[in-house]
Amino acid sequence: MGHLIDGHRDRKDEAGKLARHLDAEMGHLWVFLLEEGVDPTNNRAERALRFAVLWRRMMQGSFNEKGDRWVERILSLRETCRLRGLATYPILVEAVTCSFQGKAPNVSWI
Repeated sequence: MGHLIDGHRDRKDEAGKLARHLDAEMGHLWVFLLEEGVDPTNNRAERALRFAVLWRRMMQGSFNEKGDRWVERILSLRETCRLRGLATYPILVEAVTCSFQGKAPNVSWI
């Protein structure tokens, strides 16, 4: 594959642009062959985002930037808790309680 990229790298058209892009990304493309535990697909990441994508489609967005930040944070918390096998609600209650009391919440579980 390297000789194909070398043969097209200097071209000024789309093939040259693709060859330069592949050349720049070549070290990242085959990491799953060299490193134990690296998946060859992004399936795990796609599954992690699935709930947020469905929520956004169902709710049609939040309609402002402040709402967008809240949604991305709460959905990130939900997914982190799901991956760690923890209930989201008690952690959220603790965070809000600590906020009202002016204390930092315990985030050692992250």
